[in-house]
Amino acid sequence: MIIDIHAHIRCNPSDQAAEETALLQDMERNGIGFRVVSALNGWDYDEGNAYVSEFVSRYPDVLLGCAVVNAKRRDAARAAEQALSLPGMGMLELNSLEDGYYPDTCSGVEEVLEVAERHGVPVKVFCGIGSRSMPQQWMGHVRRHPNIPFVFLHMGCFDYGYGCIDLANEVDNLYLETSNQYEMQILRKAVNVAPERRLVFGSMWPERLTKCSLDVFETVGVDEAFRRRTFEDNGAVLVQQAREAAACAQKEVCA
Repeated sequence: MIIDIHAHIRCNPSDQAAEETALLQDMERNGIGFRVVSALNGWDYDEGNAYVSEFVSRYPDVLLGCAVVNAKRRDAARAAEQALSLPGMGMLELNSLEDGYYPDTCSGVEEVLEVAERHGVPVKVFCGIGSRSMPQQWMGHVRRHPNIPFVFLHMGCFDYGYGCIDLANEVDNLYLETSNQYEMQILRKAVNVAPERRLVFGSMWPERLTKCSLDVFETVGVDEAFRRRTFEDNGAVLVQQAREAAACAQKEVCA
């Protein structure tokens, strides 16, 4: 069973049901057994988080929600608390490029991470492309919160991929996610140098084709053991923690 740790769902006011169908059909076509979903482009974050919660709650066996929070907003901690209290929300996503802040100087980041740590959720962060999303800018937070599994999305993209892989060898709570990474030398380095238990598959659906995100590894030549670890086992560790955190949050809400 392939586990996709990073996918989005589009905002389509005219036919949101079609977006849901497309996402589920894409999973079936590509053998994705479980997918973590967030609402990013086109959504107001609060509205998108509420929608994702409702969507994934209809398919709890194959979908899990990832809350998106803008750490730059004044009430970022409250927004994170509210989002992670929604049903089915087991991860948190921060995107400093999209929201326009520097991860190492924005005070709201630490406030949000404190909420994430209390909830026990993995945290995904965008890294790569430009000066507001360098992997190194997140490392202070990673080291201050060793109990949070951090997922560096896209392995730093093309700009910072080489160094991003080295960072994963410096700490034990840093995972690297594979989507949107098509630089062959970076992929080869990831296959040969990255901690083998902390490389996880992501598709970045629908911005990227899931099949391409899977097939890119054919170009660097990987064996079945690598595929099992990267496409299933490593993601399963994060998903298990995320699902337990989501279940615990709902018990507290109900209480």
